[in-house]
Amino acid sequence: METGHNRQSLVRMMKTISIFVDGAVSGTEHAGAAAVARTPEGYFLGWWSRRLPQMTNNEAEYHATLLGLTLARRLGADVVEIVSDSEVVVRQMQGQSRVLSGRLKHLHQEACKVVGVFTAVSFRHVPREQNCLADALATEALAGRIVQMQPHPPGWLSRLGG
Repeated sequence: METGHNRQSLVRMMKTISIFVDGAVSGTEHAGAAAVARTPEGYFLGWWSRRLPQMTNNEAEYHATLLGLTLARRLGADVVEIVSDSEVVVRQMQGQSRVLSGRLKHLHQEACKVVGVFTAVSFRHVPREQNCLADALATEALAGRIVQMQPHPPGWLSRLGG
């Protein structure tokens, strides 16, 4: 039987999520971006990927970050952790590194603006081996194979158990 306390814990879990993001580039034709949403306990909430036009790897990583933040908004998250294997994006978003590229400045400013809609957003760097699903989805998107798991509608956890 579910108590009111357990239900509040479930709702709180929904409002705090981790978004694993990755960008991929190959050659000169296309790029890919992917974002995977997970609860603090590791349950999958949804994922999106996009095929993008030609760009640099760091631009693709920023597009993946923006895709992840959009996914977090769609899920109704208040507190978001962006997990990325791009040390450049993580350090720039944490304010530890300056953004020198004019093309990246625009993407950085856009990401900072979106970050402002959440209660809190943190950025964490991980090795590529700890970002396997986002990496695979970005690579598939790069090749034109878009694989989606549509996010559960906001509030789906609060409806569990009646």
